[in-house]
Amino acid sequence: MMSENPESFVSEKVKEIARAPKYRGAIFQVEADEHGLALIDGKEESLKIYITVDPDKDQIVETRFFTYGGPIFTALADTLCEHLQGKAVEFLQKTNVLLLEKELRDTPDAPAFPETAPELSSLAKLIQKLVDSYPEKKAVALAARETMEKVRYRTQTVEGRQEADKEWAALSAEERLQKIADCLHVNVRSTLQMDGGDLEILGMPDENHVKIRFQGACAGCSASSGGTLYYIEDQLRDNVYYNLNVVPEDPFSEALASATET
Repeated sequence: MMSENPESFVSEKVKEIARAPKYRGAIFQVEADEHGLALIDGKEESLKIYITVDPDKDQIVETRFFTYGGPIFTALADTLCEHLQGKAVEFLQKTNVLLLEKELRDTPDAPAFPETAPELSSLAKLIQKLVDSYPEKKAVALAARETMEKVRYRTQTVEGRQEADKEWAALSAEERLQKIADCLHVNVRSTLQMDGGDLEILGMPDENHVKIRFQGACAGCSASSGGTLYYIEDQLRDNVYYNLNVVPEDPFSEALASATET
């Protein structure tokens, strides 16, 4: 629950920050992954906070927040984000929300907002959630970084590609198809199914090409020959073999061939 009529009870500092916060925004997991950072984020009531951390140094790199909960949440979150920039993660754990409130006062003796404002306890809970989630998020970030380093080695270096070529050549056709099927099941299929689509592996015309048939909402979708196709190809190249090319079935040529046969 938010404070009632917050504009009537807040300091001018709170109003000023709420009108033009510096740290409003979001940080997405893909952004953190690209830079090898851990992303700790959490939500309490209408406030969500995003923090990226260098997992090697346990140092906060960037902070952002989003809320539609009014000036008190906005001012508290913006002040917190400013405090955390460049600090060690342990600084987050030591954050005292009552001290944040004091910073938002117009004069030392006049509270920035009512002492019973529920935003204070909500922010304290959210901070604890973020602190508790960091060890797991750090482990995930370090594992993702290790995986990305392996992908870069096997796809972008001469030595890595030579190793990948030898391993791929040593596999049977059935083993190659199985690796492709496993990758698509883990990394692609659920994403397509969320939008009502799917795909079927039709086979491999040669060792560098895999033919697929789009199904459901993906069949005939313009993205199937663009973004979706590139995404599938990237997943296979990163996780199976760097020199794989995906060839979608042409539904029109297939239909024409069937009609000709009949």
